[in-house]
Order: sequence, then C-alpha cells, then structure tokens
Amino acid sequence: MTQRTNAEWLNDLECDGERRSQALEDLRAMILYGLTIALRGKISPESPDFRPLADKAAQKTLSHVQEHLSDYNGESSFNTWVHKLAVRQALLDLRLQQWQAASPESALPNIHPGMYNQLVQDESLFRFHKIMKEELTENQRVAIRLMVMFRMPKEEVARHLGLELCDYFGMIHDARLRMKKRLQADGWLPLEETIP
Repeated sequence: MTQRTNAEWLNDLECDGERRSQALEDLRAMILYGLTIALRGKISPESPDFRPLADKAAQKTLSHVQEHLSDYNGESSFNTWVHKLAVRQALLDLRLQQWQAASPESALPNIHPGMYNQLVQDESLFRFHKIMKEELTENQRVAIRLMVMFRMPKEEVARHLGLELCDYFGMIHDARLRMKKRLQADGWLPLEETIP
C-alpha cells in the first residue's frame, strides 16, 4: 500500500483512471487494517462475523469519502478522517446487527389488537394519540411508535423509513416542536415548560 500525504490522497482520489483505482484500493486496505485494531474490544477479528462487517463498513466509508471529499477540511490527517468515518460506520452496523439478532423479525412486529385497544382505553393516552394523528406526519408517527413501543434504535428507525440520520433527526426535532406547541395550546403543558 502506497503511503500518501493529505494532498496526495485528495489528488489521487479526484483524478480518473488507474491512479484513482489504486488510491481506492489502498484506502480500502487501510480501512480494513484499522478496523481490525479499532473493533477488537467489540468483535474479534477471528469471528466469522468480523470480515463481512468490516467489508460492509469499508464499502460504505469509501462511498461516503467519494461523495463528500470536499467536506475534508484538513483539521486532522486524511487517514484519521477516514478512519473515524470507518469506525463510526462499523460500530453502527454492529449495533444494528446486535439489535436484529435480538429481534429476529426485522420487519415491524405485529401488534396484537387487544394490546393496542387496552392502551387507548386510558383517556390520556387516547387524547395524546389523537394529537399525534392530527399534528404529526405518518413518518413521524411511525418513528415515535418504533422508538417508544419497540425500543428500536434510531439508526434502525431511520433505515426503516429510508432516511439519512441527519434527515431523521430533523424530522424528530420538528415532531417534538409540533407536539410541544399543541400540548401547550391544549393546556397540557405550561408555556414555560419544555419537553426533555
């Protein structure tokens, strides 16, 4: 694997042809090597699950780097920037794998009709459900149900809805503001009080 300066990485990745292909190959090798060290406390490199996890994280990281090369600001070395992206992606994928292993059905769990009816019998829950239906979008309602009722990780909720994490966070922020405004208007929440 060829050692490169920050400027050389950028130049090689921005050009076409063999130089770019070799840079991507070297970057992939660097990512995989770094993940074997960074993930040791979470998953053994000897585990049969390690290589698929590392390969997936490496591929996603390479795609991200190519799409967001202009985001690299030079505050850290290029290698460090890429390594942080790869480790973050691998840890996210590992967390999702663990959640899915604990919840064999990756699709939405079925809600027993009696279970839902029992919940809405309480007048407060019924009113809150009505406000959610009137104030929130379908995606916002689904996201809140998945997080609250099924304790699904936010990353998995975002994936289920086909959203990037930044879009997911914006959607949830908007939902919280809408709910707060409506709860205040209906007298459920004092005007000076905030939702945690």
